Amino acid sequence: RYLHRPFLVNGHKFDLRIYVLVLSCDPLRVFLYDEGLVRFCTEPYEAPKGSNLDQVCMHLTNYAVNKHNDNFKFNEGGVEGMDDEDSKWALSAFFDYLAGEGHDVDKLWAAIKDLVIKTLISAQPLLAHNYRLCTAQHEEDDGFRCFELLGLDVMLDWKLRPWLIEANHSPSFTTDTALDLQIKEALIEDTLALARMERSQVRQAKK
Repeated sequence: RYLHRPFLVNGHKFDLRIYVLVLSCDPLRVFLYDEGLVRFCTEPYEAPKGSNLDQVCMHLTNYAVNKHNDNFKFNEGGVEGMDDEDSKWALSAFFDYLAGEGHDVDKLWAAIKDLVIKTLISAQPLLAHNYRLCTAQHEEDDGFRCFELLGLDVMLDWKLRPWLIEANHSPSFTTDTALDLQIKEALIEDTLALARMERSQVRQAKK
């Protein structure tokens, strides 16, 4: 379904990339990263009609599509060097913008958490089944033999209600901009720390 009344910033459509670490699926143990990305369309939004459906940079928020548009503005200064015209924002900067416009950011973040939890609960039985099949040969299993870092794409409607667009099990870690590098580097560091990736474990796994 097409979200017919998306929330706009400076007249442009956008989506949120929310990062979620599934550290264990049985029991389900989930961490929600408190930073992320906001990816903007590079053409001002108009409601879809026959004459503009081919203008993909107006309707599709995909970074891979919009980065080829002449209007795309790359961020060169990281989170601190952002400005309102950048085609990618940090999630924290977007929340600051919303707060400045008088919106309830805590309520939105709670709704996004709820969306994440319900999404993962819906997949948990299948995840747990596959996990047990793959780890059946291990007599002692603490439930932490693997993890998954997900990238959830979320869009907001005009009432600031979040809608799940898709869940990516292999989110891009490309760092085309200083903003990407700053956010994704810290994300990966936190992921490896939470997953308790130690060199001794790597050596044992290679054996």
